Amino acid sequence: MKIIQSKQRPFNYLSSAPLFLPSPIISPFKMKPIYLFLLLVALSSCEEVVTLPSPASDHYIVVEANLTNQNKAQQIILSRSQDYFDQTAAPKLSGAQVSVSDSLGNQFMFTEKVAASGLYSWEPTPQQPSIGKVGTTFTLQVKWQNEIITAKAKMNRVPAIDSVLYQYDEASNRQAADGQPKNGYDAQFYARDILGAGDCYRVKTYRNGVLFNDPINLTLAYDAGFQKGAMTDGLMFILPLRRSISPSLYQENDKIRVEIWSISEDEFNFYSQARLELNNAGLFSRPAANIPTNIKNTNPASKLQGTGWFGVSAVSAFETVVDPKKAKTGLK
Repeated sequence: MKIIQSKQRPFNYLSSAPLFLPSPIISPFKMKPIYLFLLLVALSSCEEVVTLPSPASDHYIVVEANLTNQNKAQQIILSRSQDYFDQTAAPKLSGAQVSVSDSLGNQFMFTEKVAASGLYSWEPTPQQPSIGKVGTTFTLQVKWQNEIITAKAKMNRVPAIDSVLYQYDEASNRQAADGQPKNGYDAQFYARDILGAGDCYRVKTYRNGVLFNDPINLTLAYDAGFQKGAMTDGLMFILPLRRSISPSLYQENDKIRVEIWSISEDEFNFYSQARLELNNAGLFSRPAANIPTNIKNTNPASKLQGTGWFGVSAVSAFETVVDPKKAKTGLK
């Protein structure tokens, strides 16, 4: 009997056929590298940077103005907005006439001391040692080319800070970021909200003169709590607010400065929305939303409107230097 041996058609592992078709009989020693190659092909993917087309929009005049009653220079920053995918630095708005007036008849002129910087400053004088008093309403006016941008804000009251205390402790999960000390001094401030519902504040903290300025450090208070309706009017600031001044542990001889800035409820909402947008990232992030503004163009029909925020704040402050001999125990 004559035996006819058929030839098997070669199997194409890179064809468009499914990966799990029966494969030819190959010894286990030859099979392993082939399957590793198949696995690599299956798991590999092409990556391509896609720039989505976006319609050009009308640009805005962006105002960053947070003035205080402190006896020091006050600054207003002006710039132009950009298209969504523009990666260049925001263009500064130079050559504007900037002034602030109050309801008492005072006027404060802001000048651009460095050309093309977009930074406008006012310096205190013996006649005008600071800007404003609590209860005073302020009006911002920016004149640039044929545009006039305005905004209004009222300086509200602020409570005094009674003290800043600290105790030696281990870093919590919140404080134990890479590069941060694992042991040190955990600080908190003590202050009581002024009686009468509706006071809003921003808490700022400095270590050795440097502001904690990450989005997570944006600390806001409504009365003595986090939000409206929390029934904290007239109370001691709640513990999470008091402990917010320690995003990481302090060390011996560190200087701690805590400031409470009075802000309006509208500014509280502005910062709350800004914080949401700054932290809006990740797989399940929601679409970006516009942040509210109190900046307006006197000509509603102009293509160059305003955005940003103009605020005025009364400020209370407390400073201390970490001294192990003054550390407390059992702080709650």
